[in-house]
Amino acid sequence: MSTQQHTADVQSRDFFLDTYRYLRGGMAVMIVMLGASVIGERLSASCWQGSISAYYYTSAHAIFVAALCAIGAQLIVYKGSTDTEDNLLNLAGILAFVVALVPTRLPERLCGETPPAVTSGLSITNNVWAVVIAMAGAQVVAWWLYWRAGGVGHRSLLGEITVWALRLVIAVGLVGFIFFRDLFYDHAHGVAAAVMFIAIIITVVITAFLVSKQQSPHKGAYQRAYQIVAALMGVTLLLVIAVHLAWGWNHWVIALESALILEFAAYWIIQTIELWKAPTRLELIPDEMQPQLAQRREKVGPTGLVEDIREMTQYPKDERLMRAL
Repeated sequence: MSTQQHTADVQSRDFFLDTYRYLRGGMAVMIVMLGASVIGERLSASCWQGSISAYYYTSAHAIFVAALCAIGAQLIVYKGSTDTEDNLLNLAGILAFVVALVPTRLPERLCGETPPAVTSGLSITNNVWAVVIAMAGAQVVAWWLYWRAGGVGHRSLLGEITVWALRLVIAVGLVGFIFFRDLFYDHAHGVAAAVMFIAIIITVVITAFLVSKQQSPHKGAYQRAYQIVAALMGVTLLLVIAVHLAWGWNHWVIALESALILEFAAYWIIQTIELWKAPTRLELIPDEMQPQLAQRREKVGPTGLVEDIREMTQYPKDERLMRAL
């Protein structure tokens, strides 16, 4: 290899690495921006709102929408270490747009001197259609580009399951949006937020598992950190849902929501630090385990999934998840 070619390869990898650094760090930056806007609004108000979502109707409106849309775009653009992780992040990213653009109902009590943002069913409908059209157009272009390159290719077992789960969620959402508009307005925000965090929590669990297989310094500490974040996010999400169902929107809800958002930010901060010198986690997996992680189904689509799941049980327990990812 010539010196010139080697220099070009190094520069190419550095650009690739910097892109991942910016995406991971950008998640935390958006959370900081959202938090600063909420705190800034509170300084001119008489009390806290009953939930983070209620800040849609305050002077923090623009940052609330912008931060969530930016996070959604970053989650979609971010290429996961496995197709399973990538599908989960895509699902979370799409749902972040729904959380941003379809607000909860106007709270009975709003604090602050700034008049609430004017929101109508027409504006919500227009915004959701804009997202649907953009996502559909992007998917068509992606399919065409993959077709030109020889096809989408075969997925892993869990990659196939998660991509169909993503399609099911989108299909249910579209049916609700088109045929049950009032029901969609009432519940889309809360359901989208819950499913979005569930997808993120599963991603963190997968990350903790992959770290245990890596060859990297301090992998034990990082694995425990990811396990703690996943556990905290799971418990916090359940508490948010339980408290809201029991007592409605109140200061306990906003405190728990804030904790959940901070845990989300913590995941990306930890991952930014851990993978500062590695674009993806695949570089840290030992060579002897790479074939397991690269295993793909012979069939395309949902056909044969049950048989593939049964075949997966024939492998040793410590290999099953690795091969399924």
